[in-house]
Amino acid sequence: MIKIDARRCPQNHRCPAIRVCPFDAITQKGNGLPEVDPEKCTLCLTCTSYCPMGAIKDE
Repeated sequence: MIKIDARRCPQNHRCPAIRVCPFDAITQKGNGLPEVDPEKCTLCLTCTSYCPMGAIKDE
């Protein structure tokens, strides 16, 4: 399951991992903490390697 660590995510800009998710599983309201839809996420881990802050992890 993919989790987003609120302590590592700056939440002051649009999450760059949204545009690289091939399944549109990551959403974000405004500049808030991004959310991962577990029903869309296939655990491809593209977002985990793309997040510059290391806030997206497979747990």
